Amino acid sequence: MMHYLNFTKMPRNIILNSLKESFSSIWKNKPLFTLLFILQIVFFISFSLISYNSTSKILESAQAITEYLSQQKLDELSVADSLLGQKSILGEDPLLISRNFSEMVKNFRAYLIYIFILLIVSISAFWTLTLKLVHKINFKYAVKIFIKIFAISIFYLGLIFLFFFSIFNISFAEAAVEGAKIFSKYIPFLIFSIILAYFMFISLSLAHSAGWKNIAQKTLIIGIKKAHYILAAYLIIISLLAVSVISLAYFIEKNLFVLLLSITLMIFSFVFGRIFVVKVVERLD
Repeated sequence: MMHYLNFTKMPRNIILNSLKESFSSIWKNKPLFTLLFILQIVFFISFSLISYNSTSKILESAQAITEYLSQQKLDELSVADSLLGQKSILGEDPLLISRNFSEMVKNFRAYLIYIFILLIVSISAFWTLTLKLVHKINFKYAVKIFIKIFAISIFYLGLIFLFFFSIFNISFAEAAVEGAKIFSKYIPFLIFSIILAYFMFISLSLAHSAGWKNIAQKTLIIGIKKAHYILAAYLIIISLLAVSVISLAYFIEKNLFVLLLSITLMIFSFVFGRIFVVKVVERLD
């Protein structure tokens, strides 16, 4: 009975102690935490600019297709008349649709490449600085960890982005015929990507303590056998993010002060989340 009570307390103790140590590390390393906070803001600004630029190009092509289709007469009588006259039911320039669709796909692929590069560089810098904050490593060792994290990020994100990239490896004709079936068959790959993201953060947290040969083994052991600890940590971080996003959405036009607090909490959630995960994985290793 006593053994059971001790076991039930273990997950809570690990999570609570990790939370305490995370705040303690932040307090003892305020300059480095501030740097991570500022870099997180820079990341969001960069992400927003890339997204805005790419999205505007994609929407231009989509609008061109919409406007062209709106000019066509697609009622039953007009379609029948076009077929009898051996004319295209999509007007005088039906290839305009496929051209703009191809442009949309090209711009989306370019967007994925830009985001992939941004994430690889940002993750490598963020997690190296996070491990430096937690473990107080010197510059020389930090460079080695940066290289390791860079390789880990390329492996995981490479697989995840390959999935998203493959979704848009289609022509307009395939999209028109297959429709929703194209996306539905990729659901298993989407689930696989979520699983990869789950293990990726564990591997990144182990970059300091695990070598090249055993990092995969340690990641699987912690991620599978001690999943309840990791999921508890992820749940806390996601809850912080959820509160900040809901508050941000609610107060966006109501209260500027609360809005700024919500944005601060959201940025804090990302920075603190990395420190917290490192602390939890450190205790499980």
